[in-house]
Amino acid sequence: MRAAPPEAPLPVRPRGARRALLARLAAAGAALGLAAPAAAADLHVWVDDEGRTHVSDDAAAVPPSARGGARGVEALRGLWDDGVAGPPVATPPGASGRAEDRQARLLRDALDDLARGETARASALLAEVLRQEPNRPEAHWYLALLDGQRGRLEASEAHLRAFLQSAGERFEPWREAAIRRLARLEDERRLLAPSTGALRLVALETPAFRLQVDAELQRAGDGAFARRVVGYLEEARRAGDAHLGVVPAEPTGVVLYGRAAYLKAHGRRFTFQTVGFYDGRIHVASPAHPAGELRSLLVHEYTHALFREATGGDRPFWLNEGLAELAERRSRGMPPLSRGERRRLRAHLDAGSWTPLPRLAPSFAGLSDAEARAAYLASAAAAAWIDARTDRAARARLLRLLGEGRGADEALRAVLGVDTAALDAALRHQLLAETVP
Repeated sequence: MRAAPPEAPLPVRPRGARRALLARLAAAGAALGLAAPAAAADLHVWVDDEGRTHVSDDAAAVPPSARGGARGVEALRGLWDDGVAGPPVATPPGASGRAEDRQARLLRDALDDLARGETARASALLAEVLRQEPNRPEAHWYLALLDGQRGRLEASEAHLRAFLQSAGERFEPWREAAIRRLARLEDERRLLAPSTGALRLVALETPAFRLQVDAELQRAGDGAFARRVVGYLEEARRAGDAHLGVVPAEPTGVVLYGRAAYLKAHGRRFTFQTVGFYDGRIHVASPAHPAGELRSLLVHEYTHALFREATGGDRPFWLNEGLAELAERRSRGMPPLSRGERRRLRAHLDAGSWTPLPRLAPSFAGLSDAEARAAYLASAAAAAWIDARTDRAARARLLRLLGEGRGADEALRAVLGVDTAALDAALRHQLLAETVP
């Protein structure tokens, strides 16, 4: 299950050819009628300070910091699929004090931060560039990228339009891309409108996946929708095999919804709002133009499917969630934890608010929002600790032992020589010993 992705969904890795597989999709498609719950109110989606997405039909649930724009919400994440691609920035030589050179250095530092996943710092640097020079095209471009990935449609549109107004001949290739991105924003807005009819799913079969796609979602997208989705799923399947040594015995079911349709179907399923979950099938809210956010969401939920395939259950929960978090981050080429996340975990240790891994083994139930965010980070850190000390065969053995009914402590001792409490202690010691810049 995922309430939202970790911070900074930026780099996207290349995809290989899948012609034989995709040829089967061209002829596939059968409409299925499913009853829908009662009509939902306006859809509100926002991203908190930790980079996690929330979806709700209750306007009062939207925090003041996320209000703004025409409807007072942030709408989508991950609209762009080209990572940090954008206008190049030259680094001026020496330590020139000219305004132009200072701005170029700020832009270069911001791009370096983006490549490392430090999006908060990158945003601050780009905002400083615009404070000094409000018509700087490169700053508008990269802020449009960041706002689009965080779901800030109004802000992303404003930066794209500012880019188009300020960009000269040197930026002509990026002007065309900005116009395409503005058109995509309109497609995504249409999917936010509450639906009054029954949910219709279109079936798409591949050898490894049984897909069902919201007909409205498919209609709002383009002809490449199915190809991209299947490409992301195939990547997730190969990555799961390469890292965990697990391949499902049967095709995996996947259901993709438009944002409003997802809320209508599953908005009351959990005590907190989600953008994806696994219950024997993967269910995810999808944009009309699949991009980095959907890709990482599918990787995350597919890892949960592999965990249950191998173990027959979802526990220990911290390992299940930690492996999914790591798989998602690897798919973006990001480190297991950013510097800011390591600092936050260290702060929890210093404040005595660390939640031990044994407490997280059954579930994350009963945790406050802040505790849950810390639990996801701690789970990712614990999974990274295991990753650094195992190979594919050892990780597969760990999951296999859990699937044979061994307790988590017994399985961990057999593979790593530590139980959950000892792993927790080693992880805390490692975090306390680190010097985080």
